[in-house]
Amino acid sequence: MALHAVIPVLSEQDYLDLEAHSQVRHEYVEGHIFAMSGTTKAHNQIAGNLYMLIRSHIRGTRCRAYIAEVKTRIPRKQIYYYPDIMVGCDPTDHQSEYYLERPCLLVEVLSESTKHIDKREKLLAYQTLGRVQEYVIVSQIEPLVEVHRRDEQGQWYVDTYNTMEEKIYFRCIDLPVTMQDIYEDV
Repeated sequence: MALHAVIPVLSEQDYLDLEAHSQVRHEYVEGHIFAMSGTTKAHNQIAGNLYMLIRSHIRGTRCRAYIAEVKTRIPRKQIYYYPDIMVGCDPTDHQSEYYLERPCLLVEVLSESTKHIDKREKLLAYQTLGRVQEYVIVSQIEPLVEVHRRDEQGQWYVDTYNTMEEKIYFRCIDLPVTMQDIYEDV
């Protein structure tokens, strides 16, 4: 006889209450929570490099940069993710101290355990956020950056960078960075 396990489904509010007191970060997808794993030194260095470049550039503007500990909420899909880096420039995006709903730039540094989720599931979910202009996926194994961009007509396209001499332009915050800047000390 087969045994069936009942997997509890959490409401968004139950998730937010749990997450506010949890020692471990969890992402939330349509009622289900998934624990976040730790990162490598390379992952941490890349995310730190990008955060420093972005934060220095937007200082004194209405934009704010967040690293790792602030969620983005995707209301149409009942999802909360923790991007590695997120930039929000919408002054009305103050629903919560713990998440943004209208970021313009999202960055994920790929981990072996999450790369397929970052490249498929998160890509599709992030594209439903109307203010997102760029979703950046960064490899920690090799110099490889994919920038998924929304054009003026709302269509998405991807630019791929794979040499250290290339320059990447983040349109949402008017910031050029080089691959060398991203991968410094990695």
